[in-house]
Amino acid sequence: MIAEADYGMTEMAFEMERQRPGGPQKGDDSLFVKFFLHPRENHSKSAEEGRPIFEDTEYIEITQPGNRDSVICRPASEMDKARFPRHYAAFKNRQDQPQQGTPLSQWPALTRSQVEELKFFNVHTVEQLASMSDTNAQKFTGLVQLRIQARAYLEEAAGQAASSKLAAELAKRDEEIAALKAQMEAFIKEQQTEKVSVKK
Repeated sequence: MIAEADYGMTEMAFEMERQRPGGPQKGDDSLFVKFFLHPRENHSKSAEEGRPIFEDTEYIEITQPGNRDSVICRPASEMDKARFPRHYAAFKNRQDQPQQGTPLSQWPALTRSQVEELKFFNVHTVEQLASMSDTNAQKFTGLVQLRIQARAYLEEAAGQAASSKLAAELAKRDEEIAALKAQMEAFIKEQQTEKVSVKK
């Protein structure tokens, strides 16, 4: 049977993650979140019927990347649904629940076995690896170094994205200048043609 954590305690457990720089959404993006249905005993109906009566109940499971010991699993509240709207919408649509970021399998720095090992510890994206806490990263040999590499990879990718955006903006500006120059040249040529025709 799934152990249900007290709601107040679960909020306290993840408060540090949510208070990280970048705001609560930034911290929440690094969590592994899953909504699912789980049978839960309805005690009042069980007492009425004299036998165990269970109802499918929406549950949420929240795990910090790299920490299999700190798994929160409890009935989902309205606050959970509002806090993780993409995951809840995917669950309602019976889709795989989204993990935002670059999948570890798409990062050349890792071997396939490293990818599988990290998935076992609920680390599925480069972003989750980069945001892993010191406590969780120090549990595994070599993970601190991998976390440093993940952070460097993300910073480099962000820098390249900024450079690409700047290059695209400069190319667009050059096109606009060339178009204005062509319009100006056409206008000047038209004016000169009109002057010649007036003189005749």
